[in-house]
Amino acid sequence: MLIIINTKSMTDNFSHWDKVYTTKKHNQVGWYQDHPTISLDWIMQYTRQSDAIIDVGCGVSLLADNLLAEGYNDLSLLELSKNAIEAIQKRLALEKDKVSFYNQNILKFSSKKQFKLWHDRAVFHFLTNPDDQQTYIQKLDDYLQKDGFFLLATFSPDGPIQCSELEIVQYDEKKITQLLGQSFKLIKTTTESHPHPNGGTQEFNYFLLQKQ
Repeated sequence: MLIIINTKSMTDNFSHWDKVYTTKKHNQVGWYQDHPTISLDWIMQYTRQSDAIIDVGCGVSLLADNLLAEGYNDLSLLELSKNAIEAIQKRLALEKDKVSFYNQNILKFSSKKQFKLWHDRAVFHFLTNPDDQQTYIQKLDDYLQKDGFFLLATFSPDGPIQCSELEIVQYDEKKITQLLGQSFKLIKTTTESHPHPNGGTQEFNYFLLQKQ
């Protein structure tokens, strides 16, 4: 499958995230998971192996590896950091016909395909500017199929107020559904206490919504 690398759409955040993935061991970043249980379980429950799925802000996550192992064959991985996308590209080289890679800022995202499921674990909550939030939501609406699923994980109101030295926005069920409006129906939600490499925990909320 075509591998897409587009560095012209980078913002200043490119340097920040490339530094994160260059200076830290990939299994020591705060959001690392050996086995992305909630995301994987929900994706497998609501999609088929042939469905087009995008992971926004994939970093060096093992979600794609787990999905490929389960027989999924139409994955797209979007990541701002060139260092991270090259690392996951190398790791999945033997599966390159099943994966497309986008080295892009999600706010500049462009693709010829639409997706059955859009997965975002800890990207949206970095958008603190309301205009950026609306640009993201417009991209989501443009590229998610009707009746498609939006699987979102953000820090909860009990979670951190910063991550990697950047401000974030915390979300609960009421806040995310109000922001997305009637275009999305909440299917289910859950919480997760994610263990941080420093020994603490980070509180996440997961939301699964369906485009109406």
